[in-house]
Amino acid sequence: MTYRFSELQYTPTDYSALSATISNLTLRMQKASDADTADRILTEYDSLIEEAEYQSMLAYIHMSQDSSDESWQKAYVAEAQGMSLLDRTPFLKAVLDSPFRTSLERKYGHFLFDRIEVQIRTESQAHEERAREEELTSRYQQMKAMIRAEYKGKSCSESELRALYTSPSREERIESRKAVCKAFLEKRDEFASILTELVDVRNKIAEKNGYSNYLEYMDDVYCRSSYGETEMNAFVSEVKKEILPIIHDIHEESRKRLNLDKLMSYDADMYFADGNAKPKGDAIFLTKAAERMYDDLDPEFSRFFTSMVESGSLDVAPAPGKVAGMGFCTNLKRGMLPFVFGSMNGTVWDVAVFTHEVGHSWQGYLSDKSLYLNMQRETPLDSVEIPSKTMELFAYGYAEEFFKEDADKFRYGHFRDAVKEIAGYCSCHEMNTWIYTHVGSSFEEIVRACRSIEKEYAPDLSEGELEEYLDEGASLLRNMGVFMFPRYLISYSLSEMCALDLFALMNKDRKEAMKAYNKLCSSAAGKSYPEILSAAGLECAYAPGRVKRTAEFIRKYMKEH
Repeated sequence: MTYRFSELQYTPTDYSALSATISNLTLRMQKASDADTADRILTEYDSLIEEAEYQSMLAYIHMSQDSSDESWQKAYVAEAQGMSLLDRTPFLKAVLDSPFRTSLERKYGHFLFDRIEVQIRTESQAHEERAREEELTSRYQQMKAMIRAEYKGKSCSESELRALYTSPSREERIESRKAVCKAFLEKRDEFASILTELVDVRNKIAEKNGYSNYLEYMDDVYCRSSYGETEMNAFVSEVKKEILPIIHDIHEESRKRLNLDKLMSYDADMYFADGNAKPKGDAIFLTKAAERMYDDLDPEFSRFFTSMVESGSLDVAPAPGKVAGMGFCTNLKRGMLPFVFGSMNGTVWDVAVFTHEVGHSWQGYLSDKSLYLNMQRETPLDSVEIPSKTMELFAYGYAEEFFKEDADKFRYGHFRDAVKEIAGYCSCHEMNTWIYTHVGSSFEEIVRACRSIEKEYAPDLSEGELEEYLDEGASLLRNMGVFMFPRYLISYSLSEMCALDLFALMNKDRKEAMKAYNKLCSSAAGKSYPEILSAAGLECAYAPGRVKRTAEFIRKYMKEH
């Protein structure tokens, strides 16, 4: 399929008509007289939902590209709410109750039917609350994207100031953070209102669908069928025991390198006194560098990436109104290329997000080749981030393409950032655990609890003059993991464990590493989390002792690099 993303036409979904059609399909499925007929009806339903999701994704992408455009904001909210209010459970129940289920399951696999059962459990009730959740998260995203902060007499976006967080000037590191904190705190009441309502709405969604709490509900939504809070809590505890001491050592390394008496929180992202690595060019430069990397890594990957570029399915250049601090990859229709979004700010983050999201897109592309239905695209959450986190690490061998003489700086800093992220995402997971086990808490109570958790993960760092802003909730207000993706970020920590295994293999045998990586990406849809890992020869990240073994590799690698 040859196309340009910019030429794709958005057509609003008529959810009333879609609902009526699905009702008709439900009756037809209930009356199906043979397996072939049931299969055709399921395929017809799947195509209808795929088309609605496609239109919703077009609206979401355009809204993310320019959050000041209210027409795209309204279009996405309408799509998201329409999908939330659409009751698909009668049709899905008809599929499960079909006398031809065995035949369908033989063709499409057991995991699809496991997911249908979960979808019925999680979406049968609370349609209005789910629509309200979409509206609130969309409002938060727009507000965050439109934040402007005063800095040295200039009105700056959050993305512009984030670029100064790793400035060689300590004053700039402090003042840029102050400016962002102040800008968010000016809208504290509005953000606080969104969060407290989100907590209430999400709790109602869980309860109305028969779950004891939102944590249990989201474990089901995210395909954690054979594990849950017990395993997640054990994993977090092991991270605290094995990874936090390594992070303390990283902080001490940085203190010495920067020649500081004490490392403060605003120094922790700095690794070199003369500045961290920065990519040596703009979006066009990075694209060319990535082309050379993928040419060398894998011929098919190279052809795929070229198609992404030529179709305009890669948008990472900065622009006014773009959502800051976030990259994403999303699928469109089967047979179409995924779409990658980012907002470059001239820091090492640009290359990390660039390679990360392209890793997602490769997984989506390979998975689509082996799937019959759009419904099969849903991937267990805890395996979603493995291809992306792995591709960040695979870029080390090509760092000179992106950073030239700063390649070693990149490898040094990015690896240590990856280690710190493992703990950082666990910290956010604990915040969300507290929030949804203390439903009804005031915003002030949430801030105090989250600040306590933040400090537990970095006991050796002080915040100095930023502390008063953080104690008022500035860091919480910026935390998309709390507002938009509760229970999601732990997946990054879990995925980093497996990514480090593949990275270790890459350092030994590149051919075998790419073989395992492509197996992982090809298997990453239509299967359970353990099945996906097994295909690539990987171990579940929450297995007892797993974090300790990974910590040993981290220490060894850091000693050698």
